[in-house]
Amino acid sequence: MPGEAIPLICLDACVLLSYIDGDEDRAPTIEELFRRSRAGEIDLITSILSRVEVAFDSAEKAGGALDPEVEKNIDALWISPSPIDTVELYDQIASEARALVRYAVEQGWSLKPPDAIHIATATQMQARELFTYDTALPKYATRARLSILEPYNPQEQLPGTENV
Repeated sequence: MPGEAIPLICLDACVLLSYIDGDEDRAPTIEELFRRSRAGEIDLITSILSRVEVAFDSAEKAGGALDPEVEKNIDALWISPSPIDTVELYDQIASEARALVRYAVEQGWSLKPPDAIHIATATQMQARELFTYDTALPKYATRARLSILEPYNPQEQLPGTENV
């Protein structure tokens, strides 16, 4: 609809790792998200932390040997015209991330600081959704006041399956 804001979607590093790994089940959805971003249909962001978390693919990790071609593919995620914008870690994000880690303890849960930073980044940037494959994160959706769910494209999601 004219006048509607372009949806802002935050990506957890695990989404980008799935893309770099070439996960057959996940890559098509991620590639479509990238296409939609390049077409101006959505805006994709991730924490600058993803540049550290996406350091190698699973084959490199398993084999203990690094492949320069994989590094080129990883670098391509960040080089213009990247479909993803990175968000610096600033004080409000750090404070919100710490509050989320403390909230997790209060609930009897566990939340790793990098995951808290991704959730806080999405919250502070007022993203509509945080896409992740980490099944432990959706329980923070109410506290973070945003949807935390697996990546999808509008034509893929069935009515009533949204996670808020």
